[in-house]
Amino acid sequence: MKRFIFTVLACAFLMLVVNLHRSGAQQTQKVQTAATGAITFNLRGIDGRTYDLAQMRGEIVLVSFGATWCGPCAEELAALEDLKREYEHRPIRFLWVSIETKEEATNALLRSYAKSKKLTLPVLRDTTRAAYGQFSERVRLPLVVIFDSEGKLTQPALVGMAASPELYKQRVRSKLNELIATQTLSAN
Repeated sequence: MKRFIFTVLACAFLMLVVNLHRSGAQQTQKVQTAATGAITFNLRGIDGRTYDLAQMRGEIVLVSFGATWCGPCAEELAALEDLKREYEHRPIRFLWVSIETKEEATNALLRSYAKSKKLTLPVLRDTTRAAYGQFSERVRLPLVVIFDSEGKLTQPALVGMAASPELYKQRVRSKLNELIATQTLSAN
């Protein structure tokens, strides 16, 4: 009996390791695809406009994926609003993308949420999670991706909030300043 239980547990562990390896390989493939510039999305905002990543070339684009039910997302949004004000005269676009289905969050609910959080960032919808799925296979929120002015993903996604909003802003600010410096050097 002990041998049988041990065999079952060993098989379960082996299956877990194989699945984790596959998941890691798939995630690596997505990041490699992103590094070649293949990542795209075309999402509708609650303002009725369409936001196409390809049309944002020339700007640094920070995209935050989140949900209205996500507590850390609300903290992150406040930090991103601060950064948006700080960089308002720079060629940086900040976007917030709800990954909730239309049943989970209507446009009216998202408008109300944006108003309650005093959001000035455009609020986009990714109801099928097709855009989100290019960066993560499972829900991990908030998730931030940053694209350089050529539309290339600049780093692996930032997941979650740092220990404090100030630490988080410092981390994002550092990356944005690096991209601005690179963009300035390229222009000269």
